[in-house]
Amino acid sequence: MAIVDLATGNITGCEKGSRTWWHEKGHIVFSKQESGTKISYYQYHFMMMAVAFGSLSLLINSTGLKVFTFLNALGMILSYIYEEVWCWAYSFKHYKE
Repeated sequence: MAIVDLATGNITGCEKGSRTWWHEKGHIVFSKQESGTKISYYQYHFMMMAVAFGSLSLLINSTGLKVFTFLNALGMILSYIYEEVWCWAYSFKHYKE
């Protein structure tokens, strides 16, 4: 399993130059971009809101809370998918280098 340390830029668990290595390299590049930073922030924000309001909806039976929790969970998932697709696109673009 490939792992990247964004603080140091170290990639472990895969062969250098492989598609997976380039994917992990994409995470490094993505995190350095302004748009990447914003997407990561929104991903974290949506997750925290989903957890907080999901927990609250266990105590208060409200359809509005459940819908709000679902929308935040959906935002978190879409942010994650966007980052992963971006990194795989980066991998396919740079694999031949």
